[in-house]
Amino acid sequence: MASLHRKASQLQKQKLEAGKQKKRGEREFLKAQSIEKKSTSGLASLQRRIESTREQLGGVSNVLTQRLAQQESIQRLIAAADVRLNHEKEAKEQTEQELEYSTSEEEKQHAQDRLRTISDRINELIEELKQRKKMTIKVTSAIEDYQKSKSRISTKIQNQTRSKPTLQKLIKKSKNATSRFAKQVASKTKQEQSAKQNLTKINKKLSELAKKRSSKGVSKKKKIKTKIKSKKKKLKAKAKKKIKTKRKTSKKIRRKNKKRTKKAKQKKRSKSRRRK
Repeated sequence: MASLHRKASQLQKQKLEAGKQKKRGEREFLKAQSIEKKSTSGLASLQRRIESTREQLGGVSNVLTQRLAQQESIQRLIAAADVRLNHEKEAKEQTEQELEYSTSEEEKQHAQDRLRTISDRINELIEELKQRKKMTIKVTSAIEDYQKSKSRISTKIQNQTRSKPTLQKLIKKSKNATSRFAKQVASKTKQEQSAKQNLTKINKKLSELAKKRSSKGVSKKKKIKTKIKSKKKKLKAKAKKKIKTKRKTSKKIRRKNKKRTKKAKQKKRSKSRRRK
């Protein structure tokens, strides 16, 4: 009985301890699961941001390529305009010389017409070069801006990519923790249930033993009562017998005493008669 009580106490302690550890494991499991969800969500969000930034970088790179191509084209046009301007300037000098050395009015007129045409072309080329150079300045400024933007976006992608492995490690770690705590909760649940079942069995045995003991106690009490009653009866009977025997003995004694007194009286009477 005492060993069963000790075992029941031990099982109760085991059940409570398993319950505590199970609750602790459940809290840690939920915590790890929350970290895993947040990390997974953060990784997905980061991946979307990286893809969006890469698309942005691709757009900037395309525009930069276009601007560089535009710059090269303008530079080629400027170089070609410079060559043509030099040719026109040479032609102008030559025409001016022809005008200077012309002898007839017709030659002079022809030279003057050519000189005006060449001057107009030179002015056009100078204006064209001014416009091209202005455009070059704008395109160069735009290229610098796009290069800065590209560099900034590239740095952003690098930073985002660097944080990706950290999130991946965190996801892996939280997954392992979730699995570990899930196993722990399952194990502690089994321990708690096992302790509970064994405790129920022992408590059942204890209640059965207690019932048996109580029934034995009742029967013992009944036996004791019956014994006491029988003893009382016996004692009463003995007392009655003693009283009866005492009464009988007292009667016998009284009878003997009477007989003795009668005999004594008779002796006295006989003695007195003899003396007379």
